[in-house]
Amino acid sequence: MKTLINTLYFLITFFFLCLSNSHGNVVILNGLTHLHQTNNGNETLTGKIKLRNDSDKPEKVLIYKEELILKCGVDADFSNQIVNPRSLSSFLNTNLNEKVLSPNEEYDVSYTILLPSDTPKGSYWTVLMIEGADPFVTNDNSGLKINSKVRYAIQIIADNGSYEPVTLSFENVKIKNLASDKKIIDVLLKNDGVFSTKTKVLLEIYNEKKEKLKVIESHYKRVYPQKCNNFEIEVSGLLKGKYDGILVADNGVDLFASNVEIE
Repeated sequence: MKTLINTLYFLITFFFLCLSNSHGNVVILNGLTHLHQTNNGNETLTGKIKLRNDSDKPEKVLIYKEELILKCGVDADFSNQIVNPRSLSSFLNTNLNEKVLSPNEEYDVSYTILLPSDTPKGSYWTVLMIEGADPFVTNDNSGLKINSKVRYAIQIIADNGSYEPVTLSFENVKIKNLASDKKIIDVLLKNDGVFSTKTKVLLEIYNEKKEKLKVIESHYKRVYPQKCNNFEIEVSGLLKGKYDGILVADNGVDLFASNVEIE
């Protein structure tokens, strides 16, 4: 069989997948989200992204900034153009743009943030990309060779000023049928505040007697100011019939609820 070589970019984000070292030789050791606090701007904030080369050969990585593009009801995307009025890119600098890591070497990519003193209160964010410059080869189940690269998206967030509680609103709720006894509750949640918030969505299910049958939780996700995020909850194991549900958005500070009917 003729060998097929294809280049894939695996994008690993805060917002979508857990960190894994199964897709490359360079791994991130201290998380994909870095949150900083400043009270009035005009203060230099510092941070580090810890890298490690798990391979037995040198690995080159590229470090660069990109914008996280978020629109309600549209999949998240990335851009090298600053279109977000709350972008942190202009105020964030790294100590280098590329680095060759020796075998088993650990290295800290340092960065600084300096917000102007007249910066309005709220959250500001950007993404630091850590990309392997050299592809690595893997095989899929059909025996095809795949030339792959890994790109980690590290969310850098700066909260300016004292925190203010946010209001979360249910923009849309969809019920998707996976099977006769299995459904997905797809919730689009919007943050109407000026600070980002990490939240989860719970679904409480009640029968006709108003007895609570079960509570199902989503994974935690971050919702940025004036932006949305999707939360999915899988419902299964119920007898046929109609059920009342209460959706609850819980960010650890406040609770926001909405009703849903499940048939």
